Amino acid sequence: MKNEKKVPDSKFIIHNSASKASFGHPLRAIANALLIFLLSQIIAALLIELFAAVWLSRAPTVSVLGYSATAQFFYILIAELLAIGSVLWLLKRRKLNLTDIGWGRRLQSRDFKMAVGGFITFFVLLVVVNASLTALFPSYNVDQTQDVGFKTVTLTADKILAFVALVVLPPLGEEILMRGYLFSALRARWSFVVAGLTTSVLFGAAHLLTGADDDGLLWAAGVSTLVLSLVLVYLREKTGALYAPIMVHGLNNILAFSVYFST
Repeated sequence: MKNEKKVPDSKFIIHNSASKASFGHPLRAIANALLIFLLSQIIAALLIELFAAVWLSRAPTVSVLGYSATAQFFYILIAELLAIGSVLWLLKRRKLNLTDIGWGRRLQSRDFKMAVGGFITFFVLLVVVNASLTALFPSYNVDQTQDVGFKTVTLTADKILAFVALVVLPPLGEEILMRGYLFSALRARWSFVVAGLTTSVLFGAAHLLTGADDDGLLWAAGVSTLVLSLVLVYLREKTGALYAPIMVHGLNNILAFSVYFST
C-alpha cells in the first residue's frame, strides 16, 4: 500500500519520548544511582553491626564484618536487596516498569551467545589496556590486593557463602542498578556513547576504594570494572535486556573468585 509506513527495524529503542519524560533529568538519575550505591552499603553495615551488638553482645569497637563470613554474606545480601528495592521504588514512583530497565522479554539463546562473545571481548580488551597502562605508567600495579571482605574463609560453608555473596549477588544488584536503571535513564536523553561512558566511569570509580587498607586507591580494579562496564553497556544496548550483562558480570566474578581463593 502507498500510505503504509515502514516500522524501523530496531531491536532496542530506549530513547523514546515517553522514556525521556519518565526517567527525569540524567543528572538526577546519576545522583540517585550514587546515593543508592553508597547508602545501601552503609545501611547494610549498620544493620549487621547493630545486630551483632544487641543480639550477639559483640563489642561495638570491633567490627563483626572483619572476621565473620556469615556477617559478610548478610551484609552483601542486604546491600544488594536494598539497591534492587530502591530501583523498584524509583520505577514505581516514575510510573515505569521492569521493561524500561531491561527485563521486558524472556531469556533467549542469543543472550548466551552474546555473553560468551562479550566475556572474550572483555578479557582481550583488559589485557590490552593493562599492558598499555603498564608501559605508559611503570608504577601502575595490576597485582594490587583487592579487599573482598571475606578474610576468614576456612570452612566449606564459609566458601559457599563467599561464592554466593561475590559471584551471584553483585551481578544481579549492580546490573539492575547500573546497566538497568542508570544506563537506561541516561540513554533516554543521551547518545549511546555518552550514556555508556558515563555509566562506565562511575562504575569504575566506585571500585577504586575496594583495595586493602595499605594499598590506597585500587586503580587496577577501577580500570577493570570500567572496561567491563563498557562491554556490559554494549550488551545492554545490543540485546535490549540485562541477561547477557549479568552473565558476563558473573563469569568475571567467578574468575576473580577462583584466583582470589586459590592463593
